[in-house]
Amino acid sequence: EDSLKRIKEHLKLQHVRLAIANNTDLQSKVGKIGVCAGSGGSVLAGASADLILTGEMSHHEVLDFVHRGVSVVLTDHSNTERGYHTYISSTLSDLLEKKVEILVSSVDR
Repeated sequence: EDSLKRIKEHLKLQHVRLAIANNTDLQSKVGKIGVCAGSGGSVLAGASADLILTGEMSHHEVLDFVHRGVSVVLTDHSNTERGYHTYISSTLSDLLEKKVEILVSSVDR
């Protein structure tokens, strides 16, 4: 429950999708989290974690994690990338000595 609250606060989301692992519940301890921005199903397939956080993955990838005892939080693809865009725009601006205006979209088309 605490992990979900932190994820939603950090990503500024009201809702996320959660698939709870077999033999766990919302109060189960989370010791390791696997994170991949965007679509992390194949990237995190071999991860040893209690919880996976990514933007999207296929239904069967989610089921594979759940059956292995790993809960999955999906936030939609760009929601996991947006925070990095803000960071990288600031870094690029500094590297380019603020001579170039860097714009970061706040919506997807």
